Amino acid sequence: MDYCKINHFWQSLNLLAAPILLTLLILFQQDMTIWMWLMAIHLPLLMIHEVEEYVLAPKSFKEFVNMNSPLGSGTDPDFPLDEAYIFQVNILIAWPMIILGAVLADVAPWIGMSMIWFQIIVNNLMHTVGFQTGKPGYKPGLLTNCLLLVPFCVFALVTASRFSHWSDWALSFLVGVGISALLMRKTFRRLATLKVPQQKP
Repeated sequence: MDYCKINHFWQSLNLLAAPILLTLLILFQQDMTIWMWLMAIHLPLLMIHEVEEYVLAPKSFKEFVNMNSPLGSGTDPDFPLDEAYIFQVNILIAWPMIILGAVLADVAPWIGMSMIWFQIIVNNLMHTVGFQTGKPGYKPGLLTNCLLLVPFCVFALVTASRFSHWSDWALSFLVGVGISALLMRKTFRRLATLKVPQQKP
């Protein structure tokens, strides 16, 4: 599977799909509960963030993480993040979970809320704190994170505090932190392979 071409397609498609989806959700906001609407609007906001990271930024998020961040190899622009990893995180994990959270917003609000915690850990904290070690400055995704995702996450959690049961908070936190931890574990395990000396034939 050519993940490079697949990623290029959906990342570029976001330029068109994100504003259309955002407009439709604003137009039909009155037909949804506030929590369902917030969970639904999470997707186009993430898509806009992904456009900045992978399409508009002078250096792509993948190259930045691999070459210039504390999580990168510093030597390989395709390691530990490669095109397959980017596809898995965004298309196989984040998008389906956000969509499921919107569909089941009024039945299982913790599902969508778990992706708020995921967003706080993976984007909010990493972009504004984790990636600012050394010389602080612009990093791919920083603007949309600060202007869109941080306010969205804060507003969503404040809204959730008005109706969510303690079990929703507990489940959402466990799932959101759990997914983040698994991805970090995968990243560090991939980095660890660089330290294993190659066996001579």
